[in-house]
Parts: sequence; structure tokens; C-alpha cells
Amino acid sequence: MTLPLFIFEERYKQMIKDCVENDQRRIAIVLAKPQADISDVTASTHVVGSFTDILSVSENPDGTFYILVHGQERCRIGQIDNRSHPYFSIEHRPYKLQRGDPNVEQVTAWDALETFRDYAKVFFAFDAIKQIEESLPEELIYQASFICANIRIPAEERQILLEAPSLVDRFKYAQKLMRERIESHEPATDDSGDAVPDDDADSASPLN
Repeated sequence: MTLPLFIFEERYKQMIKDCVENDQRRIAIVLAKPQADISDVTASTHVVGSFTDILSVSENPDGTFYILVHGQERCRIGQIDNRSHPYFSIEHRPYKLQRGDPNVEQVTAWDALETFRDYAKVFFAFDAIKQIEESLPEELIYQASFICANIRIPAEERQILLEAPSLVDRFKYAQKLMRERIESHEPATDDSGDAVPDDDADSASPLN
């Protein structure tokens, strides 16, 4: 998943400068816990994050940056160093997703994808299915990432998907979240009780 970021905090502006100067293109992104005490960095962040590679850096006249990063493998957050730099740094600790029986993974993926297609019919534009089929990766692990990136869920639920122990667990939890949203969705109606187009569904695209 490719993500544009606006860097404006002084410590992270320095981090980007250091990355560029030292040709260090990998940074980690970690979700902060809600209502956490940011003075205690270890307690205020989740223990699983994602490595990202910096694709491009554009410095603005005011010293802020626009950067483009692409997500890579997830990482486990161990000891955080907040003394060597004004920003935080961590050890390089990849956290691989557990893989199991290929047949079980394939069947679970098929089930999740079928639910994703149903989800797309409810929440995405009319041509979403065609876009999904054209963009769907072949590798199962990337199919899971494709689904997780395109369902509308709060950050905390995305974090649960990120922390899923195995690929099968990730597919199953994503499918559960999609089913819950499909079941709770109520199409808009006019005064006569007839269904009217869902503005969100008409304007949404799984590739945005």
C-alpha cells in the first residue's frame, strides 16, 4: 500500500533530513494508542507496526515535507531509543505472518474474497467488481493486504488485522468485519419508502 504523508513536526522533519542524507529509505509507522500518555512512548504505542520504504521526498519552502512511502513487512516494536535523536528509533525486528496449510489458506482466501465482492457491491461504485478483478494480486498474502487496505474500518480494527498471528486469522477477521458492516448497512429511502442511490457507494472506489 502506498501512502502520502505530510511531515511537519520538528523531530520528524529532522528524521526525514537524516534519512535523505544517509540514504536510509526505511522507516517504521506505528499506531499510537488512543488517549495514551505520549510522554511514555513505550506505553503509548502498539507493539506491532509496519516498515515502509520512502519512495519520494519533496521539501517545501517552510521546511515541511511531503513524502510518499510504500508499506513493506510488519515489525515488532521492542526497545525504543528516544535519546540518540529527537525522533524515535527502533531495532530492525521483522515480524513475519505465520503460514500454514496452503489448501486451508486458499479456501479461507476464496471465502474472504467472496465476502469482499459482496461488500464492494454495497459500499463501492457500480464498476468496483471489475476494478477488483483487474487489480487483485495473485499471492494470497497480498490478497489479504488488498482486502484490508480497502475496507472502511476504524484504526483500532486495522491494528487487529495487522497483529493477526497468521494469514488465515487475518482473512477470517477481515471477513467478520465485512459481514458485520454489510448486515448493519441500511440503504437510504425516500418518503415513499423506495430505495434511493447511496451517495457514498456511488462515489467510492476500492482503488482510491
